[in-house]
Amino acid sequence: MQTRSYRGGPLRLVKSLRGEGLLMWGRRASRRVAYRIDVYRQGLLLSGDGELSGEFSELVGRSPPNARLRLAGGQELPVGLLDIGADAASVELLSPPASIGE
Repeated sequence: MQTRSYRGGPLRLVKSLRGEGLLMWGRRASRRVAYRIDVYRQGLLLSGDGELSGEFSELVGRSPPNARLRLAGGQELPVGLLDIGADAASVELLSPPASIGE
């Protein structure tokens, strides 16, 4: 029986996302942001991380539920926010779609 490795191979940068977008969380909360996110592929797995710039003072010390980033082109991606400061936050793509790595 042959098994396949889904994490095999080197980690490769496949795309850099840069632009102005909309960070959304909860039911109706949102903020305009600038984003810089790098998307990587390792085998069949995609991952992405980067930074958001904007006004985040009300999010400092919180982890907003159901966070999404709407990119300049309209695509909406689920994200996790880390290290939230008053004007910047680290961001991680959660389950990025295969289309984002093309």
